[in-house]
Amino acid sequence: MSPTINKKVSRLFTILLILAIFISLLPAMASAEIEDINPIIIIDKLSAEQAVAGGEFNLTLGIRNISNKPALNLELAFKLEDSDDLGPLTLKNTQATTIKQLDGNTSKTVFLTFAVDGDAQNKDYKLIVNLSGQNGVFQDTVFSSASFTIPVTFDLTKPVLIVKEANISPENPDIIEGFAVHFQVWNLSKTTDARNIVLLLDGKENFEVMDISNKKNLTKLEKGMYETVTYKLKAKETRTDNTIKLKIEHDYLGDKSESVEETVNLPLPQQDVAIGATPWVIINKYTLSAERVLAGSHVTLSLYIENTNQRPVKNVKISLDVTKIQDTTSGTSGTRITGDTVFSPVNSSNSFYIDSIPAKTVVTKNIDLFVDPNATAKTYVVPITIKYEDRKGTTLTSEEMVNIPVTQDCKLQTLSVQIPPMGFIGQPIPITAEFVNVGKVALGNFMVNIEGEFAKENGSYYVGNLEIGASDFFQGSVIPQAEGKLEGKLVFSYIDNNNKDVREETPFSIDIQSQPEQMPGKDGEIMGPEGIRKGVSGPMGPPQGGSLLARIKSIALPLLLVLVILGEGIYIWRLKKKKTGEFFDE
Repeated sequence: MSPTINKKVSRLFTILLILAIFISLLPAMASAEIEDINPIIIIDKLSAEQAVAGGEFNLTLGIRNISNKPALNLELAFKLEDSDDLGPLTLKNTQATTIKQLDGNTSKTVFLTFAVDGDAQNKDYKLIVNLSGQNGVFQDTVFSSASFTIPVTFDLTKPVLIVKEANISPENPDIIEGFAVHFQVWNLSKTTDARNIVLLLDGKENFEVMDISNKKNLTKLEKGMYETVTYKLKAKETRTDNTIKLKIEHDYLGDKSESVEETVNLPLPQQDVAIGATPWVIINKYTLSAERVLAGSHVTLSLYIENTNQRPVKNVKISLDVTKIQDTTSGTSGTRITGDTVFSPVNSSNSFYIDSIPAKTVVTKNIDLFVDPNATAKTYVVPITIKYEDRKGTTLTSEEMVNIPVTQDCKLQTLSVQIPPMGFIGQPIPITAEFVNVGKVALGNFMVNIEGEFAKENGSYYVGNLEIGASDFFQGSVIPQAEGKLEGKLVFSYIDNNNKDVREETPFSIDIQSQPEQMPGKDGEIMGPEGIRKGVSGPMGPPQGGSLLARIKSIALPLLLVLVILGEGIYIWRLKKKKTGEFFDE
C-alpha cells in the first residue's frame, strides 16, 4: 500500500475516533443542560375558612417559583394524611387545578373550594397538597408537597353532645372491688337544647356495669351546658385496656333525633391493664442502718415490702432463712455446704407477721440483727421467704434475696521499734522495727517508710499483702548532717478491707553530737578516721602522754558508741535467725 493511501486511512481513523468520543459525551452534556433548567417550586397556604360539617370552605394557596427557570404544566393533587383520598372533603369539579406556565421568580395564587360531608367528625383533618410539573424541555422534574391542618366543626344550629371529661373516684381505686366513673356530657350548640337524652354504656370485655341498668336518662341538656352522669364499674378478668363505649341518643326541635357513639378511655394507670389473677408481693428495696457493717456489731435491716397488684393480700409472713456457707474442710477434695448464719435477730425470732397489705402499697419492716464477731469479711446473701394469702384464701409464696456486706477491723501491732537515743554527725544510725498483722483481714499495699529532713539508707520497705497472722521486720538507717536534735517518723501505711488508706506513725528524736576527739598515739601521732597523722605543734608542743585516768576518759565515749552498734548488730542477727517459723497469736 502506498504512503498516500496510508495517510488517508490514518486521517479517517482519527476522525472516526473523535466522532465516537463526542457522541459518548452527548448524554452527560444533555444531563447537565437539563439539570441547569430545573425550576424550584414551593407551596404556601395563604388562608382557609372555617370548615363546618355539611357546608363549604375556601382554601387559598400560593405557588412560588424561587428559581429563574420556567415551570410548565403544573398540576395540584389533594388527599388526607394516612389515606388515598379526601375522605369527608370534596373538591368542587368546576375549579382549575392546573397552571400552564410559571416563569422564574414569579408566583401565582390559586383559590379552591371544598365541600364538607355532613357526617364529618368534629376533629382536625390533615390535608396533603402535592404539586407535579415539567421543566422548560417538558421533562417531569417539578415535584413539591405541603400539608395543612383543616379543623372541622359541626353545624352548631343543632345539638352536639360529646363527653368532654371522665373522672374516677376514689383517686386510687380498687378496680376489682369497684369504682365510680363520672362523665361530663356537654351540649356544644349555641342555639338549640337537647331533650330526652339516653346514655347506654357498654364496658366491652374490659369493665362490668355494677348499676341495675347500663341506661341513664336526662330530660334536658341546655345549649352550652353540661350534666354529670355517674356509673359504677369494676374490672373484668378479661380486661385488656381502659376503654368503654358510650352511646348517646337525643331529640331536638320536636321531631328530630340524633345518635352518636363515643369510645372513652378511662383515666386509669396503664400498668393496671391485664393485672392477672395472681398478686405478687416482693422486696421493693432494702437499706442498712450502717454503710460499714462491722462484725460483732448491731445493724438494722429495713425491708420495703410491696404488693404490686391491684388486689390486696393478707396474713403476710416474712422469714429470714439460714444462709448457706461453703466450708472447705482440710484433707477433703470437695467443698461442704453447711447451713449457718452470721446474722441473729435481736429480741425476736427470724419470722415477722403483717395483717394485710393493700393494693399497690409498700409496707416497711425494720429488723435488728447482731453480726457474729467471727464472721469472715465478705458479702453475705440472706434468703427471705414471703408467704401470704390472696382474697380467695389461697396461700402464695415469694422468695427474695438481700445482700449484707460484713467487714472486720484491721489491726497492726508493732512488736518493737529500736532507735538509738544518740548518734554522731556523718555516721549511720540504725532504725529497726518488728511488726505483725493481728487482725482478721489481710493488709494490702503494706509499706514501711522513714520520713524526715535527713539522709537515709534503705529508708523504704515494700511488703505488698501482709496476710493474717504474718510478721515481718524493717531495718534502715539515718545519716545525720548537723549537730542537735534529729526528728523524724517511722510510718506504717496500708489499704484496709474497705479500700481506705491507713497510716500509723511512730515519731522519734535522736541527739546528734559532733565526732569524738581523736585518740593520741605514740610520738604525738593522732588516730583519726582516715588513719594515723602527725600531731599539730602549738605553743605547748606535741601532746604528751597523760595519766591513766585521762587516757580512760579519752577512749570511753568511742568505746560506748562501738558497744551500742555491736549490740544492734547482734539484735538484728537474732531477729533474722528466729524469723523463719515464728507465729504470733494474739
